Amino acid sequence: MISMITSTRVLYRASWVLVAYTVLIVVWGAWVRLSGSGDGCGDNWPLCNGMVVPVKSAAKTWIEFAHRASTAVYGVAILAQLTLVWQKYTKGHPARLWACASLFFTITEALLGKRLVTAGLVNHSTDLSRMLIMPLHLMNTSLLLASAVMTAESIQHGDRRRHSLSTAERNWGKILIVATTVILASGAIAALGSHLAPSESLMQGLAHDLSAESHPAVRLRIIHPILALAIPIALLLCARPTPDRALHSSRNIWWGRLAWGTVVAMGVGIATLTLLAPIWLKLTHLVMANILVILFTLCAFHSLRPASVSGEPL
Repeated sequence: MISMITSTRVLYRASWVLVAYTVLIVVWGAWVRLSGSGDGCGDNWPLCNGMVVPVKSAAKTWIEFAHRASTAVYGVAILAQLTLVWQKYTKGHPARLWACASLFFTITEALLGKRLVTAGLVNHSTDLSRMLIMPLHLMNTSLLLASAVMTAESIQHGDRRRHSLSTAERNWGKILIVATTVILASGAIAALGSHLAPSESLMQGLAHDLSAESHPAVRLRIIHPILALAIPIALLLCARPTPDRALHSSRNIWWGRLAWGTVVAMGVGIATLTLLAPIWLKLTHLVMANILVILFTLCAFHSLRPASVSGEPL
């Protein structure tokens, strides 16, 4: 049984199921906030209103409890993945490194979630510390998602020869990491601002943004759409193909998919802004952000360990 589970193909597919489950948990966490269920379990953690299972409770309690239960299952799955990876691969294999990173970010994610609950930084809390915790929360989930993707790809392709990046490629990588961090952080603040001050029209939203009496997250939320449009456009215009790479390598295929994914995400962002951010579009926007994190991570992996489309190392 163990040998079947630890076969490379099965473990690889199971790890990608875990990646999908990561996205599901992130989206469900957003639904907890959007549905006003953040205080569904009170300020208790990990118990829910002092109970292991909150029987005869309100709907918002079950929404929050379901999120906590799903994260507990996720933690068990991460530990199982780490155990299997540790048994299958030898010391120094990248799958071991990224499986450990997944566990680390799972723990920090739980601690950040605990902080939000026990400090009451949920629903319509205007505590300024929430402006720090929410971007950290989003960045941590993004790092967790990236680690899960790197683990899965390392299981299948980690034995490929590692490729040395040129100075230009390393510099571009740093620029993209900084740009992604800025966009994600501003997106978390914009989400908080939209939650605290929903608008019935674009003009009313702009009035909230410019009002000195508005919460800082509301006044800063306008920065996100500006950055989310300007930065990708600037990067796409400045990007240049690398002449010394095979045209049909896994590396170039994934970078092309990231470019198209960015265009789609920008379209979803524009629709979210112009349609005054209905809940279904907010969740779609978050899903697209997670897809971009996945694509960016795949680009990074296949830049470090590229292969031709036939699977042969370059």
